[in-house]
Amino acid sequence: MIDAGELSKQGFLPYRKTTITYAKQMPTGFAVRLLNGDIIYGRAGDFACVSPENNERWVVNRDIFNRTYTIALNTETLRSGSFQHRLIRQGFKPFQKHQVTWAKKLDFPMVIKTIEGDVNAKAGDYLCVGIEGEQWPQNGARFEANYVRFEAV
Repeated sequence: MIDAGELSKQGFLPYRKTTITYAKQMPTGFAVRLLNGDIIYGRAGDFACVSPENNERWVVNRDIFNRTYTIALNTETLRSGSFQHRLIRQGFKPFQKHQVTWAKKLDFPMVIKTIEGDVNAKAGDYLCVGIEGEQWPQNGARFEANYVRFEAV
């Protein structure tokens, strides 16, 4: 489990994802090439995820996915032949992330040891921390387009 107080002391802030993720649980192990060229690996049962905005792909561990995503019920009507429609025809489903992601902007490049493999991050990317303390980088522009600062009530 994560310690929100400790993350805050380290400069992390809480965010919520605002966009839909298309995901498919994979029956066997698989590999995904990230937009930066790095390759990460999923195990049988993990989820292959796709952003419909830019076709970015990533992997989420099965247990973490099941605890952090719910099926998106109010998705817009998909036109036949659209990218989202093609994803659904390939067995992907739309999901919304409902858990807080802790993140901070990186000042320098570094290699992040993710559950799925090492990923190179550059200055300006965000280092993200999930519910189990798992870490992953996200491109700065993508993060800023898809996440909003979460203010506890």
